[in-house]
Amino acid sequence: METGISNESLWTHLKEEAEARFGFEVDKCTPINRGWLNQKWKIETNQGVFLIKQYNKERMKKYDLQMIQSTLQTQNRLFSLGLVCPELLSYKGDLLQKSTEGERFTVMRFMEGMLNPPGNVSSEQMHSVGKEIGKLHALLNDGTLEAKSETVFKVPSIAERVEYWQSEINKCDEQGLDHVRSLMELQMAATLAFNIELFGNLTPGWCHRDLWVDNLLFSGDYISAILDFDRMNYDFLELDIGRLIISTCLQNNTLNRKAVQAFLKGYNNTNELSVERLVKALKLVWYMESTWWIDVTPHEGEPPKRFQQEMVWLARHLQQLERMMDWKKEEVTFMF
Repeated sequence: METGISNESLWTHLKEEAEARFGFEVDKCTPINRGWLNQKWKIETNQGVFLIKQYNKERMKKYDLQMIQSTLQTQNRLFSLGLVCPELLSYKGDLLQKSTEGERFTVMRFMEGMLNPPGNVSSEQMHSVGKEIGKLHALLNDGTLEAKSETVFKVPSIAERVEYWQSEINKCDEQGLDHVRSLMELQMAATLAFNIELFGNLTPGWCHRDLWVDNLLFSGDYISAILDFDRMNYDFLELDIGRLIISTCLQNNTLNRKAVQAFLKGYNNTNELSVERLVKALKLVWYMESTWWIDVTPHEGEPPKRFQQEMVWLARHLQQLERMMDWKKEEVTFMF
């Protein structure tokens, strides 16, 4: 496995590279232990506070280098147009740096703000999030980036999904995984009852593709930063909306309908979003992600466990989402 230079010397190496390229002196460094494989450091310098992000070589194999470079350029364009996202520093015209040891890294302005736990974003914060995500989608699709002929996610047929779940259930039987089998039976039943024609008029376009609570920072009642644009690509805008809503508004098996409504109102300040499309977004994120998180192979870490819980909750409540979005009714708790 290609691992590059040792972990012990990685920070020293990148510190020296950044100081040489950008002309600052690092006074203090604080590791940021978030994300998968990539390493990050908050650095306090004589020219301000920045963040160094190293791109793990193994993870980079899963990405297209040219696409990442384009994504970083888009991020800086969004910053210049007033979106709350980090500004990347450029060296000789490059935003994605390559060190003398072959390490890929970026240096960006450090964004202040607090992380909220999953499902624990207030209505006031969600209104701010809605405005900013509406702006994000409008700017990404203002014609600067050329539309692609197809989206990243190709919606499989019901028959394909049923075949997949049956195959996974068979694996559970072979391995004696009764608990996972029950989760898969739930997904199978939800799939068989699902009307795939609902996805006939989705909205293809450029989107973030990783909008969940860990990539949002807040200052009081307002969003202060949207982070991590590495997965940005041409896909369905509804996937951004559905992933964000389920990540920020589902807590203790209850969907915070007031927070969802606040997001809807905020989004409509800068873009267009109907209740029907919002419900469709939640259903689409379930249809795409259920096969990711309901699996015979256990996932490590808390985020995958949370994602699995979200997929189980959505499968149980697909037919009730329209009723939940009736703002005239009192908030209802739906238990497992």
